[in-house]
Amino acid sequence: MGHASLLSAPVLEQFLHQARLTRAVASLRLQAANARLLGDLRIHGFRPGSALELAGLHARDSVPAEGTPVTLTILLGEEVLTLESVLLPSAQDEAGGNLLQLEWPHESARLHRRRDVRVAGPDQTPLRVRVGLAGRQLEALLVNLTETGVGLALNEPLLVDLHAQVDIDAELPDGAVLRCPGEVLHLTYLEGQDYPTRLGVVLHPRPDTDLEPTHRFIQARRTDRSQSFRQP
Repeated sequence: MGHASLLSAPVLEQFLHQARLTRAVASLRLQAANARLLGDLRIHGFRPGSALELAGLHARDSVPAEGTPVTLTILLGEEVLTLESVLLPSAQDEAGGNLLQLEWPHESARLHRRRDVRVAGPDQTPLRVRVGLAGRQLEALLVNLTETGVGLALNEPLLVDLHAQVDIDAELPDGAVLRCPGEVLHLTYLEGQDYPTRLGVVLHPRPDTDLEPTHRFIQARRTDRSQSFRQP
């Protein structure tokens, strides 16, 4: 899927230090599972060669038993770090909050560019959305989603002007709603396809448009997809 760089111990420590300072988002999954186990975590601290501590647990979170093999994913800017470890006994921070403890990884951590981590994958059904265009309400598939734009597939051939204004109305799988105007910047027609008209749309949120739920969904989906990376 993309090239992964293996990190040396000093580079890993520097990455974790930066992730802790910036409160980068982290998540855990069981190594044998295909879905997130715990999300919205952050690096609390680490002891090279010994342990790594994660904060952000909620009272409702179910924590697996000590010794469970897990994969940690951290999003830092345009980079995605994944490493494999096992759970250690939980600990507490200075304020009495619960901390997850992971064994220091014995294998090299892998680093990917964020743009290589797909928001959607072949095993995930494209999202159905409603598109307002030139006074019409059209059904479309949302085949790509980023913080700044969407890729749409429409099931009928259409002539759409570049810079045409559209309105996107979609409900994301986690319940978040994306309602936002946009501008067509790219048009492709794929003859013989069930959804022949492909539009690239840049989002132009209004002052009262809240895209934060959409951004959280994208971040969580990227975290989920990063698990599919393996060494070339």
